[in-house]
Amino acid sequence: MVYPPISHTEHSGRPRRVLRRAVIGLFFALGLGACASPVGLVGGESVRPLEPAAPVLTVAIVAADDSTALPATLTIGEEELETDETGHLAIDWRFDDTGLAIAASAPGFRDGTASVAQLPDEGEVTLALEPIVLTGRVVTPDGRALPGTAVSLGRKTARSDVEGTFEISRAEAGDLQLERPAWQSSTVAWDGEETDVTLTLEPLMIRALRVAGDKAGDRDTWESLLDLADRTGVNAFVVDTKAEGGTVFHDTEVALAHEIGAVKTFYDLDKVIQDMDDHGLYKITRIVTFQDNFLARARPEIAARDAETGEPWQNYKGIRWLDPTDRNSWDYALDLADEACRRGFDEIQFDYIRFPSDGPVSQVVFDELRGGEGYYDKETQQFRIATISAFLEEAHSRLNPMGCAVAADIFAITLESTSDEGIGQAPGVFSNYIDVLSPMIYTYTYGPGWKGWDDPNEHAVELVTLALDSGIPRLEGFSVYRPWLQRAFIPDDEILAIQQVAEDRDMGWMLWSANTIFDAGHLPPPE
Repeated sequence: MVYPPISHTEHSGRPRRVLRRAVIGLFFALGLGACASPVGLVGGESVRPLEPAAPVLTVAIVAADDSTALPATLTIGEEELETDETGHLAIDWRFDDTGLAIAASAPGFRDGTASVAQLPDEGEVTLALEPIVLTGRVVTPDGRALPGTAVSLGRKTARSDVEGTFEISRAEAGDLQLERPAWQSSTVAWDGEETDVTLTLEPLMIRALRVAGDKAGDRDTWESLLDLADRTGVNAFVVDTKAEGGTVFHDTEVALAHEIGAVKTFYDLDKVIQDMDDHGLYKITRIVTFQDNFLARARPEIAARDAETGEPWQNYKGIRWLDPTDRNSWDYALDLADEACRRGFDEIQFDYIRFPSDGPVSQVVFDELRGGEGYYDKETQQFRIATISAFLEEAHSRLNPMGCAVAADIFAITLESTSDEGIGQAPGVFSNYIDVLSPMIYTYTYGPGWKGWDDPNEHAVELVTLALDSGIPRLEGFSVYRPWLQRAFIPDDEILAIQQVAEDRDMGWMLWSANTIFDAGHLPPPE
C-alpha cells in the first residue's frame, strides 16, 4: 500500500493558526467594504468554508527494557523520518480508512513495527523496541571458564562472572575488546547477528629472570640485565620487594615496614618500574609472605608460636614465621602488594604462601591449629588449604580490580602429591582463586631414588615434563601454570630444554638464580 506524502506538524499547531488568520482577514475586509459601499456578488458565487486542518498523530518510541525515550528512524509509507531526541515525531493524519504502517529502528535495538488502523482518541501511539542483548562466555584454550575478563563493545563494558559468562544489552555491531590481567588482550569483530558467542583468551607467554632486591639496586648489574633482556627472548623480570628474612628492598610507603626495621633501601622503585617499561618488560614483584623474621619478632601476637616456650616459633635457620590462621598477619603483605600494584607492577607473586615445613613442626602452634599428633590428618589438611586459599582469594579481590595479576609460588611436589604436604598448598583448589601458579621445579631438591633415578639432576627434562603433566589435569579454575626453573647444576642445553618443555605446553617460565647470575647461553634468542 502506498501512502500519500506526510506533512510534519509542530505541536504548537502553527500551520492551522496561519489559516485562521487568513479567514479572519477575509471577513474583516468584507466587513469594512460593507460600511463603505455595497458589494456586488456575481450570481452563483458563494464564500466557500476553509478545509479544516488535518488531525495530528504523535508517534513515541521507547526502549522495552526500561521505557525510556528512544530516538529512532521511522519508515512511514515511502518516507524515512527521524524522531526528535525525546523519541517523538508528530505527523498529520491523512490516511482515512487506509490506516498507517510504522517501522522503527534504533542502534542497539531490534526493529519494530506497528499498524494504526485509525487515529487514536488521545492522538498518540507508542512503539517499544526490544534491546539487542549479546551474551557470551570467555574461556581458556582448554575450555575452562575465565572470570573477571573485561569485555567492551563501544562504550559498554561487562565483566565475566565465575562461570565466564557476560551480557551486554543494547549491543551494536563492532569490535569486542577483551582485557584480563596475565592474559593476552584480544579484539574480536562482532557482526551484530550472532547474539551468543564463546571467546577464547590466550595466557601471556612470559619468559622471566629473577632479580634479587640488592641486584636491582646495583647499577652495573641492573644495566647488564636490561641489556641481556634486549638481546634475548626474555620479556619479564621478577624483582624482589620482600625477601626470605623479611627485608623490604625499597623505601616503601607502608609505615609498618619502617616501624619494625625491615626497610633497607637498595633500589628506587619508580626508576626500576620506568626502566622495565622503557625496555618493554612485563613487571612482576615477589613478596615473601608468612616467613618474616622482622614482623614475627615485633608482633609476637600474630606469630606462629612454640608450644613449649610460648615464644615465636623458629625454623632450622632461626627465622620466625607469621601465623597464617591469624588474619591480622595478612595485612602487611597485602599492603606491600597494594603499593606495588599501584605504583606500576603488572603482577604480584606471593612466595612462602604456606605453613612452615623446615623446622620442628611438631612444636608449632597457631591460633586455630596446632602441630604434634594429628598435624597431617585429613581434617587439619583441609583447614590448612582453606586458610591459604582464603588469603589468595582476598589478595585477588583487592589486586585484580586494580589491574594486577596475582600469582603464588608452590612446591612442585604438590603437582603429584595426594596431600598438602603439611603446608596447605593444593594447586587444584588454588586455581579457583588466582591467576598464576608457579611450581618450583628444581631437580636438586629431589633426593636420590626419585622416580628410580640415582641423581635427579641428570634427568631434568624428564622431571619437569612429569611434574607439569601431572599438574595440568589438577587445574579446576582459571589459573595457569608458569613454573620456576633452575639455572644451576644442569648444563646450558638442558636449561634451554626445560624451558621448551614449558613452552610446548603453552606455559611461560621463570628462571631462578639465587645470585641473579645469567648468561645469554641460558636463554632463547629474541623473537
